[in-house]
Amino acid sequence: MNNFRRLLSFITPYRRRFALSATLATMSISADLLVPTIFGWTISRGLQSGELKRVAFYVGLLVLAQAMRSTVNYLQWTVQHQVGQNVVRDLRNQIYAKLQALPTSFYRDMPTGQIMSRVTSDVEAVQEYLGWGFLIQGMAALAFTGTSIILFVMDWQLTLVLYLPLVVLVFIVYNFNKRIGPSWEAVREQMGKLTAVLQENISGIRVVKAFAQEKLEYGRFREQNAINRAKNLDRQRLEANSFPAMDLMVGLTFALLAWFGAQRVLSGQGDLGRFFAYQWYLWGIIWPVRFMGWLISMMRQALAAAPRLFQILDAPLVIEDDPDAVELDGVRGEIEFRDVHFAFDDEPDRYVMQGLNLHVKPGEIVAVMGGTGSGKSSLVNLIGRFQEATEGQVLVDGRNVRDLTLDSLRRHIGIVPQEAFLFSATVGENIAYGNPNATPDEIIAAAKLAQAHEFIMEMPKGYDTQIGERGVRLSGGQKQRLSLARAILVDPAILILDEATSAVDTRTEHEIQRALEQVMQGRTSLIIAQRLSTIKHADRIIVLKDGVVAEEGTHEELLDLGGEYAHIYDLQYRESDELEAEIHRYLREYAPTANGQATNSRPLPLAV
Repeated sequence: MNNFRRLLSFITPYRRRFALSATLATMSISADLLVPTIFGWTISRGLQSGELKRVAFYVGLLVLAQAMRSTVNYLQWTVQHQVGQNVVRDLRNQIYAKLQALPTSFYRDMPTGQIMSRVTSDVEAVQEYLGWGFLIQGMAALAFTGTSIILFVMDWQLTLVLYLPLVVLVFIVYNFNKRIGPSWEAVREQMGKLTAVLQENISGIRVVKAFAQEKLEYGRFREQNAINRAKNLDRQRLEANSFPAMDLMVGLTFALLAWFGAQRVLSGQGDLGRFFAYQWYLWGIIWPVRFMGWLISMMRQALAAAPRLFQILDAPLVIEDDPDAVELDGVRGEIEFRDVHFAFDDEPDRYVMQGLNLHVKPGEIVAVMGGTGSGKSSLVNLIGRFQEATEGQVLVDGRNVRDLTLDSLRRHIGIVPQEAFLFSATVGENIAYGNPNATPDEIIAAAKLAQAHEFIMEMPKGYDTQIGERGVRLSGGQKQRLSLARAILVDPAILILDEATSAVDTRTEHEIQRALEQVMQGRTSLIIAQRLSTIKHADRIIVLKDGVVAEEGTHEELLDLGGEYAHIYDLQYRESDELEAEIHRYLREYAPTANGQATNSRPLPLAV
């Protein structure tokens, strides 16, 4: 019942239009109640009088009543559909706005396919009911009540007899209502699972093909599709068992009317016009009860969809602006972590950070290293409040990030993630995503800084080239450089590189490094990386372990320390660096002099 009331609350902003629609619906039902009487008069007063003029008069009344009814119906449906479409628009807008505000942890727990299913098919189920199903229910109740009163006034004894099969019909409808609700809930839930499998397969189609697992994925989809079919068949079986029984009761009602009504006409207790009017009125109680099964199915479908929609609308905004939050202006780029502890919401007892203290000066380039689970990504996410510190403070320019508006905070932070996400748009639109008002010259300047201008100009339409969904037409290095250009165009005071070169080859990494050397000048930069080639020239290197700073210093200082950093260096570069030094030593020793003679008579080694 709470879900039902909440669904109806979406009509509240349009209560005047809805009231107009309800008024027009009442007028339409009133016309419905008038037409059978006029038809009866046409027979009893017109046809039986033998005067064509009287017949024509009543036929004219009948046409006038039907014309009025049709006009009112047109106006009522026009107004009601406007209300329904407005409600659905508002509902979709609210859900989409909530999805934009929800933290990334929400998306970790709910598959994309489930979200898509809710925003599309579940909203459509609600729209069908609120758009016209709810009003039809009201019209059906009004028609049933009005018609019943007229029938009892016309012939209460005959009406009581005809109500016997209708009692059975009501019982069938009640039993149908009790069972169809859970059935629709199961169908809705399974449709979400099917959509999730479809979305996941399409998103990961390259991986599927790379491992030749098309048959496996087809099997997964086929299995979910078979379950979807079975649940829909269960629902349809309920309808198939109920609707014919309803039709049988309707047929029995008319059979009783034909028998007992004919007896009354033949015995002189009623005339033929009254009989036909009664027969027409009988539909006024038949169609509401008969339609009730279908309307209930529609209502239960909407009520099954409602909790799935409300789950999104009611999801807690773990991270939102404080009522007293202020704008962040004039950013210098100073970052400080003060005794920061952090644990994920679903694992509150497992701390990823345990008293982290870190101070980054304005304009400083700081590299962050650490093993899996050391807290590197969490450190980045805490700065922009994509996650919230469990204890302690994260400060930007000396101000707690909790005291700043999210929009102003994130506007001053440029992030280049490990996996560059690009939209299905032009190259220029992707670069300008963070700054839609940027001029073409500004876009080109950002692309040049990111070492992307050359390959962009080689494309068919340059900056106007469509790059396809997720940038499918680009290489990994090209995507990363466009992602870097996008961050540059925001002109952030704080630049965060979250393993931005981990997925590219050595040559591409070198090109991106050249771009970064220019971009990071004058900006506070945090580099999260595992490749030492990416971070060895940073002003300071931080090594995280178990959620705290285990080591910090320059490349040389950390090597001399002989700790965690030195161990990583040994694994990656010690041998290659020593080999490079050995080559340089030999080249110096055996370098030819001006006269072409070597400085040492010893032969060069055959291989290095």
